Amino acid sequence: MSAKNDNLFEKKLARLQEIVGALESGDLPLEKGMALYKEGATCARYCRQQLDKARHELEIWQDGQASPINSHGDTAREYPDDEAEEAEEA
Repeated sequence: MSAKNDNLFEKKLARLQEIVGALESGDLPLEKGMALYKEGATCARYCRQQLDKARHELEIWQDGQASPINSHGDTAREYPDDEAEEAEEA
């Protein structure tokens, strides 16, 4: 990754936060508000794509095994002991 792109995510996220603040203030003319909204949508799309890429690359090591993270942030691994306890309780 080049030095120019090293903190692009952070820059886009900071810009998105600035845009949200400006839009929430309600003090903008319509044309400026629309332009900021479009810029914000672009920043949000970029950040979402980068987060999705990171999520796909991320694995959590548990008990010596790598488990991918699902879309809810949980590991996709099942725990047989938990299932056995639930069956006993039923």
